[in-house]
Amino acid sequence: MTESIFHFAAGLTTGTAVLLPGLARRMVTGERMSTFFTKWFLLAFGLGIFAIAPGLLARAGMPERFLSSWWMNIFFFFPILNTVRRGGFIIGTACILICVAVMYFALLLAIAKSRRENRQTARAGR
Repeated sequence: MTESIFHFAAGLTTGTAVLLPGLARRMVTGERMSTFFTKWFLLAFGLGIFAIAPGLLARAGMPERFLSSWWMNIFFFFPILNTVRRGGFIIGTACILICVAVMYFALLLAIAKSRRENRQTARAGR
């Protein structure tokens, strides 16, 4: 069976990547970013938790036959990932670290952009 961290990384990576174009658009247009970051973080980590739901069910005692059925693929291809990749701790950890670093860098970039815009507005108001 694939490590739960690998499944979590699949959900987190998907949630991070899906909203990156929206982040870029908001950075360029200068829209307010706080609500976007809240949605982005909740979606990304929520998808990560959603992806490990079958693993949590397995720990709760659900039979393997139930967890390997075709319809469990709605949880980020849980059965397929289990058959394709064994382990996955290092890859999953690396993906999570990269996603968190991307989110942190984007947040710092948005803060810097906001501070720069506030300084320019203050100078123009003098």
